[in-house]
Amino acid sequence: MKGHYAGLDSLPNEVIDAIVDENQDDKAALRACSLINHSWTYSSQRHIFSRVNFNNKRTNNFGQRHGQRSIEQFYTVICAHPSIATFVKAVDVSPLLDAQLLAHTLEKLTELESISIDLCGFHWDELSLYLRDILRDTLRFLRITNLELREGQFLHCEDLLALLGGSSHLKRLTLVGVSCGNFSDSRLRAENVNGLALQLESLAISLYDHSYFPLLQLLQSSVDLNSLDRLSVLTAGSGHSAERVVVAGEILRRLSGSSLKYLALNVCLGEPLSHFIDVSHLRSIHIRLWWIRLDLHTKPDEWLRWMYGIFQEFALWHRMEEATFEIFYVSDFTVYVNEWAALDEVLGMIQSLRKVYLRLYNYDVARARWRHSKEYPSSLVADTKGVLAALAERKILSVEIAAKFPC
Repeated sequence: MKGHYAGLDSLPNEVIDAIVDENQDDKAALRACSLINHSWTYSSQRHIFSRVNFNNKRTNNFGQRHGQRSIEQFYTVICAHPSIATFVKAVDVSPLLDAQLLAHTLEKLTELESISIDLCGFHWDELSLYLRDILRDTLRFLRITNLELREGQFLHCEDLLALLGGSSHLKRLTLVGVSCGNFSDSRLRAENVNGLALQLESLAISLYDHSYFPLLQLLQSSVDLNSLDRLSVLTAGSGHSAERVVVAGEILRRLSGSSLKYLALNVCLGEPLSHFIDVSHLRSIHIRLWWIRLDLHTKPDEWLRWMYGIFQEFALWHRMEEATFEIFYVSDFTVYVNEWAALDEVLGMIQSLRKVYLRLYNYDVARARWRHSKEYPSSLVADTKGVLAALAERKILSVEIAAKFPC
């Protein structure tokens, strides 16, 4: 038995990290895995504890108790084994946690680089002053380079500015379902927030249609766009696709820098991408295609024709290296033979292209859920490669079925 554990210790960290990553969402596999089950094996601790999540998606009493119990147990662990705290690089928190315990826990995470704050639909003003100070101080005193804010409202624009301006090391910002008060009402006070000009490398925003404009003004005035090389613009809400296109287009025009290298979208803009941004430096593009409700979403043939047009632009520069298409669909998408053939042809012309990922998610209307991987036709991968034959022949096409559903 001692020899068995010695073998675990001698495994390369890269192998251990890959095993943990592969099984992180499968609790049964984690419990059965020796690397996890015997988590005090030093070589596996570094990655097991690299990200700690105290949030439970349920906002009821059960979810709150679960999150509270998790942070209590973790605090006990890092008090008994202080070295564990140094492995934590990322943490997920929410207002549902006990503020004092959260403060004591965060104080011990001296190597923390990333924090995700799920406001659970609360207004920032609804949080206790103590909790707000904890979160601001965490950003101010630790070397936080990655901040994610989810599902919350800032009634006063300067509160959000103060939170963002507290971290001089911030490089990556993600905003999901976040809104703020009228920017113009706060302009004079906002100008005094330490001359805020965030040197962001990556900005990801997923916003509801009605909430984007004040936040867009705030970001435009406080982010140094010259340093931005990754931009993700995802729109949500109940609005018609035409409204979401307007929102996405406005965000792109205002927030894209001149050296953008990565772009993610989930709407069909319907016109050349160069009308919105400088495409000459793009190296990677990620497009989510929603083909579930054809009465609300852009039709598949229109999507494919638009993508054909934007890749014609990329073909002029020969700098695009990677493309990812995530298709969320109900019916057979390979029937658009001519459109797929045209897209395949133009993609094949881009010699700089090294990899094309096609990720497929089929919605089962009868069961009202997404299909499990075993429920897909066995011929789907071959059929998909058949409509993108040039890419398949170059061996740069990767087809994934029911991959991890994106957040």
